[in-house]
Amino acid sequence: MTADVDPYALDFPMCTAPGDSGHALMRKLHSMRIDNTESQAKGLGGYFPGKYLPCSDNYMVDYLNRKDVQAAIHIEKPGSVDWQPCNDHVNSEYNVTDVAAPMMQVYEDLISKGGLKILVYSGDDDSICSTIGTQMWIWDLTVNKEGGVVDKWKPWKTKGQVSGYTVAWKGMRFTTVHGAGHMVPSTRPAQALDLFRRFLHADGWSE
Repeated sequence: MTADVDPYALDFPMCTAPGDSGHALMRKLHSMRIDNTESQAKGLGGYFPGKYLPCSDNYMVDYLNRKDVQAAIHIEKPGSVDWQPCNDHVNSEYNVTDVAAPMMQVYEDLISKGGLKILVYSGDDDSICSTIGTQMWIWDLTVNKEGGVVDKWKPWKTKGQVSGYTVAWKGMRFTTVHGAGHMVPSTRPAQALDLFRRFLHADGWSE
């Protein structure tokens, strides 16, 4: 059921370019690829951003693996580093107990001590960090259980169109971005810019 689907952006086309480096997890999840060339992606239109390119990660990987680029960023032996967006070796070295440790108390401490503006946002087209999973741990926070909502759950709009939904407690806001994948600025650039502008202005969620 998940073949030919990008888990980071469920409704978006996958990169099928030869030698696709892509995300390590994506390569593990999918052994089959749909036929979707870069030229086709440029003309997607409609639901997809006009300039969305499913192979953009490849360009970054190719660029960072060039010897001249590695020399420019002072790698001791340019060409000796094989840069990848996801490194399984690094991931496997993390302490599993630490990785699986609940973080709710950390957020509650940051909120209770004040002084920070915290924004947690989530694209609803992402299965890696799904919106419902994010909501589950946020809804379990003490600040939510105590009924400390200062801005009730409501839609927010970009150019008159619903971009997602948002809710806020003292010191923390949770916002969804409709149709956005794991990398919100890549799949919903206009909404992402609007999201950050609103967050940086105290009254940015009034409309």
